[in-house]
Amino acid sequence: MEYHYSEICMPSDHLTDYTPPFIIPTHEGEYEARNSVLVDGGERFGVSAVVFDKHEELIWMGNQGGHVTSYYGPNMQKYTSFQVHDTDEVRDIITVEKCIYVLTKTTLRHQLRRGIPKHTHKSPNMTDMQCLYQVNSTKLLMGGHQDKLIDLDLNKMVETIIPIQEEGCAVLRSGGSSHVACGSANGIVALRDMRAPTKAEHTFRAHTACLSDLDMQGDLLLTCGFTQAVGGVVAEPYIVVWDVRCLRGSNPGQGGWTIHTTSPPLLLHFLPAFSGRAVAASGDGHVSLLHVNAPEERQSIFKVETHSSQCNVMDVASTSQALAFGDQSGHLNLFSPTQNHEPVYNNFSRSTEFADPVEGLPYVRFSDTRFQYSSVPLPQLASGGKWFNELPPEFFRKVYRKPKPVDPEVLKSMKMQGPIGYAPNPKTFKRNQMPYLEESLEEMSISKINGNKVIMQPIPKHYQKLDIRYNKHGPNEELESFNKTGQPGLEATLPNSYCNAMLQVLYYTPPVKATLLAHTCAKEFCLSCELGFLFRMLDTSGGTPCQATNFLRAFRTVPEAAALGLILPDRAPDIRVDLVALIQSWNRFILHQIHYEILETRKKEKELALIANSPPKAPRASNPKERHSLMNGQYSEECQYTELEFLGPTEFDCQEDGELWPGRDEGVDGVGPLQNHESHELNNRQAHREETEISQLFAIGRHQLNRCLKCNKEEGRESVVLACALQYPPTGAGGAGEARGGFVELVRASLAARRSTPAWCDHCSRFTPTTQRGRLLRLPPILAINCGGVTVREKAYWAKGVQKEMSDSKRGGSGKPCRYGLHCARPGCHFKHPDRPNTSQSSSKGSSQESHCMLPLQLLIRLQSDGDVIINDKIETNSAESSPINRPDTSRHKKKYVTTHLEEEYSLSAAVVCVEDNPKNLVAYIHTVRDGETQWFMYNDLCIVPVSTDEVIHFGVWWKTPCVLFYTATGGGQCNGDVSS
Repeated sequence: MEYHYSEICMPSDHLTDYTPPFIIPTHEGEYEARNSVLVDGGERFGVSAVVFDKHEELIWMGNQGGHVTSYYGPNMQKYTSFQVHDTDEVRDIITVEKCIYVLTKTTLRHQLRRGIPKHTHKSPNMTDMQCLYQVNSTKLLMGGHQDKLIDLDLNKMVETIIPIQEEGCAVLRSGGSSHVACGSANGIVALRDMRAPTKAEHTFRAHTACLSDLDMQGDLLLTCGFTQAVGGVVAEPYIVVWDVRCLRGSNPGQGGWTIHTTSPPLLLHFLPAFSGRAVAASGDGHVSLLHVNAPEERQSIFKVETHSSQCNVMDVASTSQALAFGDQSGHLNLFSPTQNHEPVYNNFSRSTEFADPVEGLPYVRFSDTRFQYSSVPLPQLASGGKWFNELPPEFFRKVYRKPKPVDPEVLKSMKMQGPIGYAPNPKTFKRNQMPYLEESLEEMSISKINGNKVIMQPIPKHYQKLDIRYNKHGPNEELESFNKTGQPGLEATLPNSYCNAMLQVLYYTPPVKATLLAHTCAKEFCLSCELGFLFRMLDTSGGTPCQATNFLRAFRTVPEAAALGLILPDRAPDIRVDLVALIQSWNRFILHQIHYEILETRKKEKELALIANSPPKAPRASNPKERHSLMNGQYSEECQYTELEFLGPTEFDCQEDGELWPGRDEGVDGVGPLQNHESHELNNRQAHREETEISQLFAIGRHQLNRCLKCNKEEGRESVVLACALQYPPTGAGGAGEARGGFVELVRASLAARRSTPAWCDHCSRFTPTTQRGRLLRLPPILAINCGGVTVREKAYWAKGVQKEMSDSKRGGSGKPCRYGLHCARPGCHFKHPDRPNTSQSSSKGSSQESHCMLPLQLLIRLQSDGDVIINDKIETNSAESSPINRPDTSRHKKKYVTTHLEEEYSLSAAVVCVEDNPKNLVAYIHTVRDGETQWFMYNDLCIVPVSTDEVIHFGVWWKTPCVLFYTATGGGQCNGDVSS
């Protein structure tokens, strides 16, 4: 390789002033020229560095203009070409496993083999760099015409300076051991141990004037250079071989021998694949293959075409099958053994990564008529461009042709036989003619435009989830704009704040609020106490927003809430959480929880009163542990409620019924259980003992009668639930889109529901078809309704309006009696049943409730003496509606007249609504009384705005779904009659 001597040495133009000696003829050369290329930029710059890749079949070249080019294989196909410096020439190149490092005068460039630059290292210590040496995979050693060596850590990019006594370092070579030979430009060679490189182990003068090149293999060191003569500096016509093991003693310079060459050598390199063989190249292009250990052996000599210039650099492949020479004229020459035309650079080279080839277009003759032109891919167009043959999108969509309407003559003469109609052919069109409408392109485009017009009602801003950012250093004007009513709101910054809407509903329900404010107990985590504390805080806040921190903390400790999935994680709530089902489960849970906490508090107070009034010798008073547990709010074992059940979607299943105090009576010989007066009175007394203010407000008493259709055996049980869950009709039998009567019919069917299902009969000793029927015994002052809407079928109920009632003549035989009679369990059956009132009787005539999308503001519920209910959505006292309804008796062919037993008028007082936004949100409509005026308000955490009545009861928009409804009784019930036979 070419070395650039500093100013302290002789001028470089005198280094080539030598007389070529006479060339001794030898045998034919072992290597011959295989390829030669003019490198990139070779017309202006000469080759300054060349190296074979140690991992791939590549040759790397750097020129005097700072450009690097790589060539692949013996054919020297150009692989990559890139610029590493604007002006400085490339001094040295080394290749590592993942990249290459290129050294210039003042920089070290880290580059991928594909040409992508990774890093450029610059340092004030790099002034005139000359050579590179790879110590290991993470360390490089750099030398140059300066008084220091640079040890660079490639991982940390940290330099370690090694001072040297020699006048620079122009060559760095190693023979495989830990010793590295450092050759300076003034002819001095120093051997350094890389384990302790700060001090040279051996230093000697190899040449009297200048050093040209050196190389090491094992313990042998080759040098060539210049000597001082009478006429000036001349090149020595020989190389000097040094044995490193003999470089000890007082005169180490005497430990070498010389080998004469045909031309004064300037470049040296050992052949890695052979022991003791080296290559010596002169400036005029003569190359000699030497036997280092046998100087008398004849040399193999060949000539490199230098194009009348000087040979600058040389490198040998690791397999010794290829030699590369670069000259001043910009040519790179590749030599290989005479018989080896496909040399390889490494024994185990990995495959080189090439760019994906560009597929060219196929060649087709002009006369070829069978060529498929669709097989030629179209080129990419600019953004927004279109091909001339591109069709409109509607031609790529499957659209069925619209059939013509049926001829009115056919409809006029048609006779129906079941679902099939027969009519004579009017012969108005030809045989096998397709009766489709002919549409033009203009009509299709107009229909498409009209069909794409989807009217989506936007969600009002005050219904959306609030994203509030509090200002700690100034007034929060945004909060003041949300609430201008003066009523306190609830913040939603804590986990499980989804229940804020229901907390507001309970707060604005006066009987519930009074009950919770009056409740006190010693239990550590009592939800009733925390609700009372929260309501007290809302009363005294003066309109300032509050937080339900204590309540939510106590709520997380209730194991039943965790078992029901009511506790959300502390992280951001998952968008997949179904808030509709969650808030309804929370409503059932909180009513049952408050009821049991009040009930257990009363039981504990009674036990404490008994302990206080009992004599001192009583066992309960003498048990200090039990008295201590009672005084500290821990309930005794017999007071813990272990039968806490909640009302599920199916009210007939006793395990999902949510009943508070179940009682069971069995009939004998087909006689109904209600005739057992003593058992009924016992159950009433038991229920009266377990009554609380919550059960008195929300409890719905009902009796479930199970009748076997095989043996007619009846079994009954009484229960009480705190929330009524709407039972939607099944699909195909007055389903979601076919239910008649709307919301009123749903409430009626849910309060006194019936169905037919297989059940176990003790009398028959097997599963038999059983009719299950619920009869209402008690109407609550506050009717809590869970609207469901969880499944797709239930959501479709609120998304579609119900059809208007049709007359019996248009229903296709609805006037016929049902074949199953009293045992029919099909909801929405179109046939007549003697035990059911007609739709016109169960709902008022001309009712405004013609759609599922509207809630009635008032409900008039009439409880019949037989447990059935009649509900009207507005108050009418016509004699036709209040007249008794005749119902046939179910046994002994006796008739009894069923009259109205209790009548109660309910008004809508609160509603919790789910806003189908992203994310979903829960808001509450509450009917409040302020200064003697009634007004509806919408509560969305901190946002409280007044709303109209129509906005509360209409649910025709796509983004609003009802979840929980509270209907409050406006007056006491009245008894109009009894059962008479």
